[in-house]
Amino acid sequence: MSQLNIEIKARCNDPEYIRKILHNRGADFKGIDHQTDTYFIVPSGRLKLREGNIEYSLVYYDREDISGPKRSDVVYYHPKKEAPVKELLSKALGKLITVEKKREIYYINNIKIHIDIVEELGNFVEIEAIDETGSISAEQLYKQCTEYLKLFKIKENYLLKNSYSDMLLEKELSIKEGTIEQAVELSHQIPEFDDLYPKEEYEKRFSNIHHLILIAFYKDIPVGFKAGYEIDDAFYTWMGEVLPEFRNKHIARKLAEKQQEWAKQNGLTKIKLKTWNKHKVMLQFALSDGFIITGFEEKENMNESRIILEKEL
Repeated sequence: MSQLNIEIKARCNDPEYIRKILHNRGADFKGIDHQTDTYFIVPSGRLKLREGNIEYSLVYYDREDISGPKRSDVVYYHPKKEAPVKELLSKALGKLITVEKKREIYYINNIKIHIDIVEELGNFVEIEAIDETGSISAEQLYKQCTEYLKLFKIKENYLLKNSYSDMLLEKELSIKEGTIEQAVELSHQIPEFDDLYPKEEYEKRFSNIHHLILIAFYKDIPVGFKAGYEIDDAFYTWMGEVLPEFRNKHIARKLAEKQQEWAKQNGLTKIKLKTWNKHKVMLQFALSDGFIITGFEEKENMNESRIILEKEL
């Protein structure tokens, strides 16, 4: 079963205030569910098995990572509890992370409200405006979500971009300075890298020059890297990527922030990078991070052309 959701997730310091509003509006209280959400490693979107007494389902969803109302395209499958779904997916895909929470579930027509206590994270409220039949427009769902956002008096700085899984993942994530060997090993696991640079190329570029290699670790496992070096008054961010199964978890953004912080501390005023025309995701990431296009190196094969970008620090 697939459906369209428009959702809001926010921190909640006063769950009793939310409960009173829901009671006064005649919300249908479904009960309190102790839920274990197991997330699996997938190349895009999120796939989880939710195990609860009220809700038990396999869920795939692709959701915008923005604060405020966000669109989520969701597909549900309701397996039998005795089916070995977790075991099969764990072996086939691998587990990413597990979220444990206590969830109060309320309904008002097509609006579903959760009051959550999430282990290691705290108290939250979720608002889901749901269209199960294709009869409610996305605009109307956005409007419903926004109305409850105002009704619950949720402050803008309480709104969350990420899922609980991402938040827990960030707690397990660390970024440290690394070695050429670590960067080369990770580069060999990136499917988009056609022409891999050997260790000798890194050593040549980094010889007698100020450089930085950052490695992202998830539970002590290397999952991404970013390497570059100083040129004139700028830092050239040369190589870097995140393993496919760990993308869409804001790891690339955190590596970029750490790199730019290092450049500032070392008196540099600009970040420069060069990317292939075919690497659309990298280009979009750079533009969203404040880079501007400053040059273009045209090749006979346009996909192999290079786009040069720059960002003021």
